Amino acid sequence: MRVTQSMTNRNYLSHLNSALERKNASERKINSTRKYNRASEDPIAAAKAMRVRKAIANTDHYLDNLDTAEQIYYAADTAIFNMVDIIDTIAEKVTYAANGTQGPTEEEILATTIETFADELVRTLNIDVAERRLFGGVYNGMDVFRIEKGLDGKSVVKYNEVDINSLNDYNEFPFSESSFTDIGIGMMVDEETGRIDPQSALPVTMNGAWVTGCGTDEDGYPKNIIQLTLDVAQVIREGDKIKAMDYLNKIRESQTSVSIAHAEIGNKEQYIEYNKNRLTTNKENLLEQQNNLEGTDMGAESTNWKTLEAIYNMSLQMATSVIPMTIFDFLQ
Repeated sequence: MRVTQSMTNRNYLSHLNSALERKNASERKINSTRKYNRASEDPIAAAKAMRVRKAIANTDHYLDNLDTAEQIYYAADTAIFNMVDIIDTIAEKVTYAANGTQGPTEEEILATTIETFADELVRTLNIDVAERRLFGGVYNGMDVFRIEKGLDGKSVVKYNEVDINSLNDYNEFPFSESSFTDIGIGMMVDEETGRIDPQSALPVTMNGAWVTGCGTDEDGYPKNIIQLTLDVAQVIREGDKIKAMDYLNKIRESQTSVSIAHAEIGNKEQYIEYNKNRLTTNKENLLEQQNNLEGTDMGAESTNWKTLEAIYNMSLQMATSVIPMTIFDFLQ
């Protein structure tokens, strides 16, 4: 087979272009810090990287959910902490009223003051957080707790439009269903009921009747701390010190229930912190995997580029030996 000059030229230019493309490809990897810019360049690594990217996106979603839940539980913790302080003050006022020698005017002042604390409890429980009523269950309308005057003139506490004394089970009040958020622990839904398994997600709604108590006890006293406060104010106004002392004991019992709810919310805050740390660590590991699959090893690639540049420059120098000089070269 006869090798002509044109064939030699074509082979040389083909190898020169290949060397240039390899050098340019290496430069692109260095400039973009990516091993490849198209999935077709490394389909297996690209497929693995897509799975890692999806896992990172899911992790970010779970972390966003936990951030929202953290706001909710922090607000609930603060609200109940304030409630405990208010209840302490109410107990002090009732103790003073039950053991003192006040006249009708002083008793009226004490009763009015205690009713003011009941109003403060209501305001504390009616706060909004993350565009929802914090203690309203899934209710998101107007105030979840409200004090109304009954037909007999007695102040009555209503929760989600229902008399707080009328139900002993806080789950029976309207809008008492729980709303959950997915935090990446495998949220499961019951196929028959369509309800989320409480163990597989984090609840982000709180039942105000659970926090404050509801219904009446075996002695006929309210279990709700707001209703107890209103009732004891009326007892003090009437000058019944013995009954005021009975109410004081019930207030202390109710305060214990509020403290238990406070502790439960504190446990949830720790659970949120644990899961945030878990997901943050997972994300760091996923980002490292992503970098290994997609990122350029700058040290190795820089060395490779230097080698390819040297090969390309040598190929250019070979042109004088491979391609003969033309009349135009002489003219220059």
